[in-house]
Amino acid sequence: MHTFSLSHANTLSNAWRLALARARWLVVLVLLAACQPAEPAPLPTLARLPSVTPQPTPTHTVTPQPTPTREILPAQFSFGKSAGGLELQAFRVGTGERLLMVVGGVHAGYEANTIQLVRRLYDHALANPQELPDALTLLFVPVLNVDGIAAGRDARGRLNANGVDLNRNWGCGWSAEAYFGEKRVNSGSAPFSEPETLALGGLIERVRPSAVLFYHAAARGVFAGNCGGMVSQPLAEVYGRAIGYPYDSAFSKYAVTGTAPAWVDSLGIPAADVELASAEGFDFVGHWRALRAVMAWLDEN
Repeated sequence: MHTFSLSHANTLSNAWRLALARARWLVVLVLLAACQPAEPAPLPTLARLPSVTPQPTPTHTVTPQPTPTREILPAQFSFGKSAGGLELQAFRVGTGERLLMVVGGVHAGYEANTIQLVRRLYDHALANPQELPDALTLLFVPVLNVDGIAAGRDARGRLNANGVDLNRNWGCGWSAEAYFGEKRVNSGSAPFSEPETLALGGLIERVRPSAVLFYHAAARGVFAGNCGGMVSQPLAEVYGRAIGYPYDSAFSKYAVTGTAPAWVDSLGIPAADVELASAEGFDFVGHWRALRAVMAWLDEN
């Protein structure tokens, strides 16, 4: 039997105390370690932002627009056909921004001298372009009623191949009951029923002339178009003064309806009926002087 001595017990007691003390220190160390603050995580590195170059404050810049220019028409061209299938011809002189249109032969063979005059005016302008203002274009229509030429100075010469009076067929003041003097004339089935008036009206609307002169015979006067536009009297005055024709009263020999100058005036374009002094011949010098006066007037206004 083994005997447990007091010294041996003391030795064991001391050993347990030492082990216990060590255990306690270990616990303390563990606790102390748990209480230490964690190592702070490193901050994320920010990527370098691209530098921003300051932009100037936007401003509204007006880009100058080119001034619209008038269409340059061919020197000679057809703008339609007559009721009888004949070409309607126009002739240009000059390239200016403002356009003056000159029309003859509305009553064709019956007023053949108006065709001769307009052709002579054209020939002179073509041969003497220095007499035209740079800002002006002249557009000549020597004969509107090409169908009526062959009939000569006869009532049929006033009319186109459909038997219609072309100066009663326009769209302002048109009437189914129309007259030449005391005689009834055919004004067409409706305004612009005829290919000639439709074609010339379309050309006028396309080129928008600054003024239009229509030549007739033979009441010796200049009669302003009047159909609401109220713009034509100055044109009649300029032409009338230059040639010495009356210009300050309306045509009153008989009632007229559906005329070309009236319709053009309704568009706000000055227009006039220039009535020659005679049914035979013409005063070229006087009419060229008057035409130049109109050109100067347009150039100044």
